[in-house]
Formats: sequence, C-alpha cells, structure tokens
Amino acid sequence: MNTGLYDRIVFDYLDKTDHILLVASEDPVFIKILRAAINKTVGVKRDCLYIVPDLATASKGIRDYSDRKLSTILFLERMLRGRPTTEFIANVKNLFPDQKIIVLVSETRKENIAYFYELGVNNVIAKPASTNNVIEKLAFTIKPQGKLSELMDLGKGFLAKGDHKQVLKVAEKILALKPGSPAGLMLRGDAYLEMGRRDDAVAAYMEAHESSGLYLEPLKRLANVFKDHDQERYLEYLKKLDKLSPLHTERKCEIGKVHVDKGEINLAEKYFDQAIAAATQEAMNVIGVIAENIADAVGETSPELSEKYLAKMLESKGDLLSREDLVHFNRLGMALRRQGKWQEAIANYEKALTVAPDDEGLYYNIGLAQNDGGKKREALRAMHKALEINPRFYQSSANVAFMLGTIFSENGNSREAAGYLEAALQVNPEHAEAKAMLERCRKRSR
Repeated sequence: MNTGLYDRIVFDYLDKTDHILLVASEDPVFIKILRAAINKTVGVKRDCLYIVPDLATASKGIRDYSDRKLSTILFLERMLRGRPTTEFIANVKNLFPDQKIIVLVSETRKENIAYFYELGVNNVIAKPASTNNVIEKLAFTIKPQGKLSELMDLGKGFLAKGDHKQVLKVAEKILALKPGSPAGLMLRGDAYLEMGRRDDAVAAYMEAHESSGLYLEPLKRLANVFKDHDQERYLEYLKKLDKLSPLHTERKCEIGKVHVDKGEINLAEKYFDQAIAAATQEAMNVIGVIAENIADAVGETSPELSEKYLAKMLESKGDLLSREDLVHFNRLGMALRRQGKWQEAIANYEKALTVAPDDEGLYYNIGLAQNDGGKKREALRAMHKALEINPRFYQSSANVAFMLGTIFSENGNSREAAGYLEAALQVNPEHAEAKAMLERCRKRSR
C-alpha cells in the first residue's frame, strides 16, 4: 500500500458511513494529531471522533454502538488515569471478539508489543506519532490484507458453522494466494483439529510457526493441543511463548505449576518469581504515571515537590530501571538544579548512566550541573564525552549549542566555542545571547 491508498481506505471507511472512532486518551497532542489526520489530511467531512475520558465510558460506548450495529475502532492508551488497560483489553476481546483496538504506547520494546498483540489488539502506535503513521496504522486496522483478509473472514465463518470441508477449501485458496501463509496454515490446522485429525493439525500449526517465528497463535494452539496429552511438549511450547512474550504473568504461573507437577521445585520457583516481577513491573508503571502526573502539576511552581515525587517513582522501581526511565532521571535532575542542588543532580545522572552508559544527553546534563557548581574543567570534560558519543547531538537545538559554546568559552576555547555558537544561530538566528557571545569569542580569537 502507498500513502494515497492509506488515505482512501480511511476516507471510504469514515466519510459516508456511520463508523465511529472511539478515543480513550488524556493526551491532547495525540488527539489533535488524530483529528488533523482524519479531517484535514484524509478529508473526512463528518465528525466521527468520540473522545471518552475513562474505561467505563469506553466500555459503554462499545456496547451501545454494538447494539446499534455500528462499527467502531477503539484508540486506547496503554495507561489511562494511572491504571494499565491490559485487563480491559482482554475483557473487551472476550465480550466483543471483532472489536478493533489500536493501543497507544510511549515505549516500543518488542516484548510489550508482542503482549498487546497476544491480547488481541489490531495495531500498536508508539507516541509521539506522525500524521502519516496514524493514517497508516488505521488503514491496516480497517483493511489488514485485502483479499487475504476477506478469505480469512470467510474461513472463520465456515469454521463457526462446523463446515470443515469448506474451511479446508478456503485455506487452500489462501495458501495458493500466499504460499506459506501462517494464517492459512492456522485455518487448516483449526479445521483438522475439529475433525479429530490431531496429527494433521499439529503439522499445520508447526508449519505456521516455522513460517513466522514471531507469530504467537500457532504456538498457543500447539500448547493447547499437548496440554492434556504430553506434559513435556506442553511445557516446550509454553516456554517458547514466554520467550516471545515475557510479560504474560498467568503463563509464567502455568509454567511454574507444570514444573511443580513434575517435582521440579527449583525451576517452578524461577518462573513464579518471574511472574511476581512482571506483576510488580506493571504496578510500578502505575506508580510512575501517578508520580509523573504530580511532577507535571508542580514542576514549574515547586521543584521541591517535583523532586520528591520523581525520586519516589525512580526509587520504587528498584532493579527494574531501564532506558525508558531516562526522561524521569532528566526531569529529576532539572528539579534538583533549579534548587541549586548541583551535586545531587550529578549523582542522579550518574545513576542513570548505569542503565544508559552511552547516552550523550546524560553527559551533557552532567556538564551543565558541573557548570552550575563552578566546576568549569569538569563541565568541559563531560561535554567532550557527550560529543565523543554523538558529535552532532547539539545541531537541532539552539539552546544546547549555546550552552556548549558557553562552557567552551569559559574554559578559554574561543575558537571551538565560536563553532557551537554559530550552530546555535543557524537553528535560531534571533538568539541574542549567542550573538553577543559569538562576537566576544571572535574578538578574543583575532
């Protein structure tokens, strides 16, 4: 598909229909981008966006539109009002299997995305998202694979009616259209399983798994096939699933239970501990959202309170800190610097380096904090380290380039300072402080 085709798919779905986009989000930036994508870029004339403030309203909207036979697509934040939405997704998919859901996330780790798809979501959008990215994801949600999608819907209809011969015929059509299609092989396997042809079903599921190693459904089917027949094979496929989607706490507990049944208590304990860790991580996400909301509310007026709640959030994560927490480390460092606590700010950034040792932004911030404390040479060393990691990191920000120029200038490196100040003025020609300092540096260099 190309961009024009994406636009056409979205336009046809929304413009002259009663289809609805439900948006469960508190993010005004994303809502603005989505509205612009639909009404300006795609050109849909009707108001088809319904913003809902919480999960209860989203649930009511899905039920009401379903009762009125209206098709909806739900845009849903991964965290809403400080709570994870994973359980809500599972419940919606259980009650309304055909409900289309696009999850909005702030991180894109593979295991997170795998878990969402396992829950049954249709697409995942990582924020911040561009207008084109939103339209593309929406188009693929509306019309995933063209002809293949139509055949899959047809096959599932025959499967629901128990017409296994027709299911097999549809599966063959899919495989003729796309040889090795995991979806077609899965359909074939489902038909064989319901026909009592267990070995043929296993072969089809195995082939589907081998065709697409990251596709979880064949592994789930294989695990279920062996659950009551072959404990070793059941455990084998549970562990393969766990490797691809390690945030599924219930599955980790199930793996632990199988090991208990086999008398392997040490292995069972390992997976039970992992289940607790995954659940703890989810709870920490809740704490993180709450702390971040508080920090947002008080950041400008009370850096003391901002420091308190950001520190609590980072402390609560314990050993679960990751690169995704850099934004919180940087905000805490800013809150500390605003209070003149430059040494504490440096300690905070150095802790962040344990999870992101190659992040130039942390060394840049250490340099700023050293400069706050009058440690000019230490500040310069930190800036050199940042530039060593990424020699161009300052080029898109006038203020970053200006601060580099300032620190080089204060260490007597007028010629190098001038280069950074010129870069600042390329980004923002009206930067008065950069202009004045550049003039002083040029005079000293003559």
